[in-house]
Amino acid sequence: MRYTLPSAKNLLLAVGLAAAAILHAPFAIAQDANVEANSAAAPTASAAHKAVQKKATPTAGVAATTRHGVAHRYFVEFHARNAESYGHMYVMFGEVNDREEIVKSEVAGFYPAGDEQHCLNCSVTNWTVGHVVPVPSEIGASDGDLEEQYVLARFRVWIDAAQYKQLVGYIKERKAHKGPWNAFFNNCVTFGRDVAVFLNLDVPLVLRTPSVVMYPETVVKLLREANGVMKEQLPLKDAPGSLPPEVVSKLQASAAKEPAAEKEATEKEAAAAPHSKKRFASRRDEGAATSSGAATAPAAASSAGRSTP
Repeated sequence: MRYTLPSAKNLLLAVGLAAAAILHAPFAIAQDANVEANSAAAPTASAAHKAVQKKATPTAGVAATTRHGVAHRYFVEFHARNAESYGHMYVMFGEVNDREEIVKSEVAGFYPAGDEQHCLNCSVTNWTVGHVVPVPSEIGASDGDLEEQYVLARFRVWIDAAQYKQLVGYIKERKAHKGPWNAFFNNCVTFGRDVAVFLNLDVPLVLRTPSVVMYPETVVKLLREANGVMKEQLPLKDAPGSLPPEVVSKLQASAAKEPAAEKEATEKEAAAAPHSKKRFASRRDEGAATSSGAATAPAAASSAGRSTP
């Protein structure tokens, strides 16, 4: 049966609403159970977060801080970056030296599966379908996460060695129990929210619902302000030799392309320059010849006039 465009849109909308209702039910049940067992102020986390929380529980009574210190040399940054769609939220965590330079780091973001080394845009299909039904997912670094020029917002906190170890364990468990990606109920924003909950950070009320459909930039700024940081935080610098080999090779390849492109542009300009000069010289010679001819003609006429009786 063929559908006209309005009918197809209505059908897609109906399927999306039905899928959303089905997906919302388990979250609503989990939220009700959580409210009965805990206080109403406790932030709601995703089902995947609750599944691994028992295996990786934060150190009791210890909270992250916004200040770096000897005991807190491990960092966690919540990033929002630009993308072709509405952006992406992910977490970067690692360790710094005494100069607050990064000596090691990892990236964890939640996104639709499909991207591979030779197919960077293969997740587009899953991303599109994931706005209607759940799709396979991945947790890790996606293309663009390591490029500072794409970062729209940042919120950084500092943790101690015990918290860092437990955070690494939590991310590992989340990778083992990813769950499907869905644009409404299990996305990059809910994953970032879950990490904030795990670190005992203050989470705004608007982010405590099972479904968080907000721009990543807005979410990061809300988290930052809820924890007392009102201004944008500057990025940390990398310590010499701290970048992973694959990142170094990527940066070197990018740096090598720029001089090659500049050289090619220079060669094109140089190749075009002689022709321009030759054309200019020809025009100049023609102009000189014209001027000479124009000057000679009156002189000849004048001479002829004087010789005429």
